[in-house]
Amino acid sequence: MFGSKKSKRVYLDYAAATPLSREAKAAMLPYLTDSFANPNAIHREGQTARNAVEAARDSIAHTFEIRPEFITFTSGGTEANNLAIRGAVMAVRRENQPLGELEVITLKTEHPATQKTVAALKKRGVSVQYAPVDDVGLIKIEAFQKLLSEKTVLVSVAYTNSEIGVIQKLHALRKAIRQAEEKFGTTILLHVDAAQAPLWLKCQFDALKADLVSFDASKCNGPKGVGLLLRSRRVELVPVTYGGGQENGLRPGTENVAGAVGAAVAFQEAQKNWKRRTAAVAAVRDAAIEHIHSELPQVILNGPVGEQRQANNINISIPGLDTEFATVVLDKHGFAVSTKSACAGAGGGESTVVREISNDPARATSTLRISLSPDTKLKDLERLTAVLKQHINKMAKYSR
Repeated sequence: MFGSKKSKRVYLDYAAATPLSREAKAAMLPYLTDSFANPNAIHREGQTARNAVEAARDSIAHTFEIRPEFITFTSGGTEANNLAIRGAVMAVRRENQPLGELEVITLKTEHPATQKTVAALKKRGVSVQYAPVDDVGLIKIEAFQKLLSEKTVLVSVAYTNSEIGVIQKLHALRKAIRQAEEKFGTTILLHVDAAQAPLWLKCQFDALKADLVSFDASKCNGPKGVGLLLRSRRVELVPVTYGGGQENGLRPGTENVAGAVGAAVAFQEAQKNWKRRTAAVAAVRDAAIEHIHSELPQVILNGPVGEQRQANNINISIPGLDTEFATVVLDKHGFAVSTKSACAGAGGGESTVVREISNDPARATSTLRISLSPDTKLKDLERLTAVLKQHINKMAKYSR
């Protein structure tokens, strides 16, 4: 694991990927070697694999407090978002309602997996509305309420933003949606992208007040290539890919047996200790932010402070600094950080999230995202700050 005595490197990109836990790896190994059969086969080996998939589903159902038949395994959070958004909207269309009469509400600060899925629906005629956010990324509830209409069939938001760490107030959103449903006599589904949440927040299905919830095992010490879509009994979905009848016909393709087993262990471990983990890491985060500001007073913190911010997230802007180059410099000194969401694409360019909350191009093109692990120490972040300060001073000399 990064941060061990064997490595001088400090991994601070936990929002992009997390290491596979020892427990998840141990659970997966038998299904990568000995019990390798296709879980759809009727022979004994196949049924052993099938039992493993269903045991994993039952374990996840217990972790998130939902019936197992309402859990769909996917290849990750991106596919889960696609199935939730496209699957729900197309299910309404199947009832002969034209796409032009359907409306989706989301945010311009959403992850590309949501943004691009919604954009694809827009090209097909679906109306798309973007709810405004304030200067830390929180949805403006009163403005959101005004967007809800008779045409609205789906609202899609992230529980916690992958770039700036803002935690949305889902209860307030659900309340506004229920009021609109009563007013218009319609059904409005709430989809929540909770990919970043399991290590840091309570994620039991009823607590999220959502109809559809997406997860990604790779964000909480599980295997890459495994995601989940949880749904309420009032949700009807249609598949967005075609092939076999796996996952109740919603997700064709041979199930990732080892991945499902590892994901079940990872989600269970993540949720079991989230409160203690959050308190410890948030204390390091807050001390680090204070230290960064004391050493680099020109730094701007993007996103909220305190409990409305995900415990392991620090996102800063340093206007005038080429932060893409700064990440290379930090990497050379043993620090792995990023400028924005990994799924937003490599290379330069601005953070659309920071641009939306600030309307400041200089701030949006000079971001650094530092996402802590549960093992990150304050001294690591103090060393990073020292390297960053040295780099900024060096760049200032060159610009004179």
